[in-house]
Amino acid sequence: MNTAGKPGRPRAGAERLSRDAILAAALRIVDDEGVEAMTMRRLAGTLGVNPMSIYHHLPNKAAVFAGLAEVVFAGLESVRPRPGASWQDELKDAARAYRAALRAHPNLALQVLSDPSAVSDVVVVTVEPFYRALDRGGLAPRAIFESVNTIVDFVHGFLLGELSVRAATFDLAPDLVDRVDKLPDGQAPTLTRVVRSLGREGLHYDFDSGFESALTVLVNGIESTVR
Repeated sequence: MNTAGKPGRPRAGAERLSRDAILAAALRIVDDEGVEAMTMRRLAGTLGVNPMSIYHHLPNKAAVFAGLAEVVFAGLESVRPRPGASWQDELKDAARAYRAALRAHPNLALQVLSDPSAVSDVVVVTVEPFYRALDRGGLAPRAIFESVNTIVDFVHGFLLGELSVRAATFDLAPDLVDRVDKLPDGQAPTLTRVVRSLGREGLHYDFDSGFESALTVLVNGIESTVR
């Protein structure tokens, strides 16, 4: 059949192109291959469209990453407190949810932690539960702002440690015990006493329990300022 002169049909990718589809494809690229792999040309190739088609929905790469922040973190903003939860528990739940969202997409998390504009995109869609909990606790606006910054910075720093190890535990004990045993008498006596008291088993580090311990210290410190 002669099709000369007839307008060509749009490519299959263009027919289904939408902002949600673009962001879903971008997140797959970031999750599978890292942030550096996510270029507009690569994204267009994955979707089977001309790169210019994407710009109708998202004007540049920065807008794509801002959209990814919405996709990954926006659900945190709408999380409601558990019935009967104290403001302290609500604050801990917010920190746990934020950590979980970052851990689910570690490559995107590294982008968030290294790009100030990406941090701003995430803050807008994540901090409401933190602010709400601290407001319930009776903190003044400045104290709320500083407390949330401290907790978010803690989560970010803790996550960097997790991502560098990429395991649930970090076995510090063997090397630390051996080094302490070789110290000259009188050097670092408190460290020596603590390490020998805990022993190899006591020095075994689990990231989940470590996170909970540190979070409790932070929340207790914030609570003390209210008192």
